[in-house]
Amino acid sequence: MSRRNKALLGIVCACLILGGFAGLQSAGQVASRQAGGSSPVDAADAGAFAELTMAAGKQGKGVVATAASSAISGAVTPPTAAELQALSAMELAAENKTLMLYVNRETAEIAVKDKRDGYAWFSNPVGRDQDSKASPLFKAESASQVLVSYFNEKGQINSLNSYNDSVMKKQFTIDKTEHGLKVVYQLGHVSKGFDNVPSVIDKDRFEEVILSRISEEDTRSSVEFRYRFNEETQQYEIRKLQDYALEELSQALESIGYSAEDAAKDAGNGSGEAASADKPEFTIPLEYVLDGDQLVVKIPASELTYTKTYPIASLHVLKHFGAAGEEKEGYIFVPDGSGALIHLNNKRLNVEPYNMPIYGKDGTFDVKEKTQRNETARLPVFGMKQNDHVFLGVIESGDAMADITADISGRNDSFNTASAKFQIVSMDFYTLTSGTKTSSVPMFQTKTYQGDIQIRYAFLSGDSANYTGMARLYRNYLVQAYGLEKVQSADAPFLLELIGAFPRKKSFLGIPYESTESLTSYSEAERMLRQLKENGVNSIALRYIGWFNGGIRHDRPSDIDLVRALGGKRAFESLVSYTKESGIALYPDTALLQAYEKPSRTASFLDRQTAKIYDYDPIHNVKNTSAFSHYIQSATGLDKLTDQFLADYTKLGIGGLSLRDLGSEVNSDFDPDHPISRQDALHESAQAAGKLKKQVGQLMVSGGNAYSLPFASHVVHAPTQSSGINLADEDVPFYQIALHGYVDLAGAPFNMEERQDPRYSLLKALETGSNLYYQWSYSPSSDVKDTPFNDMYALYYKDWFDEAVSLYKEANSILKQVRGMAITDHRKLQRHVVQTTFEGGTSIIVNYNKTAVQVNGIHIDARSYKLGGE
Repeated sequence: MSRRNKALLGIVCACLILGGFAGLQSAGQVASRQAGGSSPVDAADAGAFAELTMAAGKQGKGVVATAASSAISGAVTPPTAAELQALSAMELAAENKTLMLYVNRETAEIAVKDKRDGYAWFSNPVGRDQDSKASPLFKAESASQVLVSYFNEKGQINSLNSYNDSVMKKQFTIDKTEHGLKVVYQLGHVSKGFDNVPSVIDKDRFEEVILSRISEEDTRSSVEFRYRFNEETQQYEIRKLQDYALEELSQALESIGYSAEDAAKDAGNGSGEAASADKPEFTIPLEYVLDGDQLVVKIPASELTYTKTYPIASLHVLKHFGAAGEEKEGYIFVPDGSGALIHLNNKRLNVEPYNMPIYGKDGTFDVKEKTQRNETARLPVFGMKQNDHVFLGVIESGDAMADITADISGRNDSFNTASAKFQIVSMDFYTLTSGTKTSSVPMFQTKTYQGDIQIRYAFLSGDSANYTGMARLYRNYLVQAYGLEKVQSADAPFLLELIGAFPRKKSFLGIPYESTESLTSYSEAERMLRQLKENGVNSIALRYIGWFNGGIRHDRPSDIDLVRALGGKRAFESLVSYTKESGIALYPDTALLQAYEKPSRTASFLDRQTAKIYDYDPIHNVKNTSAFSHYIQSATGLDKLTDQFLADYTKLGIGGLSLRDLGSEVNSDFDPDHPISRQDALHESAQAAGKLKKQVGQLMVSGGNAYSLPFASHVVHAPTQSSGINLADEDVPFYQIALHGYVDLAGAPFNMEERQDPRYSLLKALETGSNLYYQWSYSPSSDVKDTPFNDMYALYYKDWFDEAVSLYKEANSILKQVRGMAITDHRKLQRHVVQTTFEGGTSIIVNYNKTAVQVNGIHIDARSYKLGGE
């Protein structure tokens, strides 16, 4: 028998051992098995993330999904012989109609086998022991399921891994659950619990009942040395000891009949608590649950344990899940801005690994220097394509605490990885100054998140194994979890943002004061809307900033005062009346988290200072303490503030509201009197958005963080590009693919984008199905010169009006056809040429090049597009 035939026979035998594997079936058999209807959510992913349900009152939790019949399409690459062999050495722990969960009880690693094609995903890479590029430490990390970073008493970071510090020490348990497994790791020097060792004992008692009873001089000296005498209290206090020293001490006391009851009595607490070694000790529970055609991985934060001296800084969960070796082709997907791809094995080892926090930086960390300005990761997702298989990770809980990390092979080992790391306890330094001397003391977060950290993994194979397939999975997740509904196919809205009043510093007789001045009054706003209507722009959504309480940087929104400089109550009522009569959606804007005067409940930094935010010097990148921006409203007071705002706002009867910050930032509060974790603050923001939507009607959200999407009709300032981080190879519109057809989207205002290229903005809008968006004022832009609003240098509407109307009419002829259609495919055809396909088959090819191109026999002019499909 030839070597090739022997290899094939080995694979077949392994498959039979594993109970058969669907990848050996013919394509016809697979297609036949998958036939049987499609989900109403998305025909391209029939059944994917179907029958999802939400647990009452908990965002994104309790989601259950049935097998996705179309998640596997086309011929797929089978597992390697090494992977099959590794799987055959594992124990089957749980099984449902779609997935099989395996565990290796010696190493605690798991694998998930997909019955639809026989492919297996491993928590740790197969063949890692033979990795010639990895040092022993990184080999241990690639064998670990959890990496723990922790602080010492000086605020320095140290790390442990579950393989070296738990599995190799046999300090872990594995138990089966109803639909999976629970692994509990004990990391570090686990205390043995020496109950008969007193932590403190009176001098007379120590000499009488311990030292006098020990006959051997060496043993007596050893016992005495392990205590220090406190002259002030006349007591012996135990020193910090290693486990072996505590064990020797315990044995010596036991030999003279000294008991745990004696130790408790002498310690004076009556509790019988043992003295313990002052070492980092951690308990990390990790649960795996099969949920339809997905794997759910959970860490109950309330079950984490650690000593007060060594709090957990972060947990890196399943860093090597689905890791791709150097022989694999594909890419890592990261949610950087609109989305970015990192090609596997791209050899960019001279740049840093990818690491970006979900929803941006926490505002209550006092950043004194900001050298890099990145796009924000708005969606809590990550994934990887390796050959013709894909996994997508969705962070369902703990997302506000998470960083998405990714790296390529060759840096520390031979594997490409994508995963999530969660911050558990935050730390910052408090600086003490005395004369010319300064010292820094670490300050630790006192109240931490006690809910679940939860990641859901979903899988695709074949033709749908790409970033578009990942985005469709996430779209269906959002639709089923939150009940998102399709927008109506009609004229695309022209999104117009008008700036109302702004503050200007003036002086009278040398006395400085602040004046509120108008850029666009209520009547002028109405006049501009009428002009747009007269010029054929019939569908308009108006975002009106600076309309109340002093203008752009408005006072506390607990009550509403219309601005006299804008025309007062009668002019405002006329504007509201006109928008209703004309079918214009009006969204007056408010800030609820950014407070421009000190709120009643201000958040605090970790050093207990008030969270007062300043702008950064654009040249030196340091905090400019002469350029105050805002205070941070504590999320603990958000519910009350929302109620107060609604009490006034609902009386205006507008039916729409723009949220400046509620969907774009999430902040902790470290005030010891009312602390709140960032994850709990996210929950408060989502609750407030839900209440506002229920009582107001339609919401426009700026930024569009994932938790705000269930409540948003429009998202402005949606990300349209990535940060351009060097490890990444290309941008993709993952955000728009996931949301188009369910939320009206727009990027930055055309006239305020850095490129200052409305034609480019139009092409990007057509590629992603997004809407045109302009920011205007009725007064000339020069009115804001030499004010804090100097960046509004291109506001004057007359400079843009004709061009905007022309571009809108051009875009609307296409956008209205696909407004309520989901994106089913997106691909790069050649350099700077992309094609987007919508439901129903309509497609558009966009050429960003400055020269014409030929694509699939189609001529496309420079910086132009072609519409195709049905």
